[in-house]
Amino acid sequence: MSTTPPRNVIYYNDGSNPISLAGISGLPYTDIILAFLVPDGNLNLMGQGGAFDSNGNPNPNDIQTLQNAGKNVLISVGGDTQYFPSSAWQQYAQDVNGLVEQIVGYVTANGLNGVDIDYEDDNGFAGGPDGAGVYDGITFLIELTNGLAQELPSGRNIITHAPQPPYLDPKPNARYKNAYTQIWQGTGNNISWFNCQFYDNPEYSSSASRKVSWYETFARTIGASELLMGVPLDPAGSGYLPLDQFTSQVIAPLLQTFGSAFGGVMAWEFSYDQNGTWAKGTAQALAGGTGTSTPG
Repeated sequence: MSTTPPRNVIYYNDGSNPISLAGISGLPYTDIILAFLVPDGNLNLMGQGGAFDSNGNPNPNDIQTLQNAGKNVLISVGGDTQYFPSSAWQQYAQDVNGLVEQIVGYVTANGLNGVDIDYEDDNGFAGGPDGAGVYDGITFLIELTNGLAQELPSGRNIITHAPQPPYLDPKPNARYKNAYTQIWQGTGNNISWFNCQFYDNPEYSSSASRKVSWYETFARTIGASELLMGVPLDPAGSGYLPLDQFTSQVIAPLLQTFGSAFGGVMAWEFSYDQNGTWAKGTAQALAGGTGTSTPG
């Protein structure tokens, strides 16, 4: 399965879309990320969300159907701190090898193509009351990424990250000290791409022009081919844009600037993509079409 741009990535979490997980095989998404793998009270990772059974595992037939259609299927570790608290990240940071072992075991046991790290713990960068990190999140994520790259077997070793834009902000006075540039520099080529969350952060994502401008800023550092424009599909979500506006005012100018080097798009999440309209419209736009007509 391909990992080259442009990518059209979707997170699958809710499970309420009339189109099943296996049904995504008929839509022009390139990669599906199952969300989320979260810790229980004993720091054992379990799948939680619409993609998982009562034991926290996805249906193997669904995974095989998607892969047979040429799509990569990843598991996302992390998410909102309500479900993946800072205290858990702090404890995992004290035993990175143990966390690597758990993730690798889950990926291989479920026949997945890799893992997405959705790290949202501000405390690891600069979240303490004195402005200092509660623990060294940068070193932790570098060690986690490199450990996964070493242990994941071939064909199961895609590693992506889903940073929020402020984690990539290069301004000298930025709160998070350009954390993800340091992580990118410390992991070599071990990160396949970044599912950057251009939402819930109005300074970076409240309009199409802000999304484009900040994407261009981040791409100067880590490169456009590894950087995805991530947006919400919930119309009530912060940073939401209707499909026609997104394709014409975000995808089109980024394609004009970066051409075939543009990394692609990511969306959260599939329950809002009724009839696969988003998948088809963004795929058309990424292929050089307008994406503004109703896909058939």
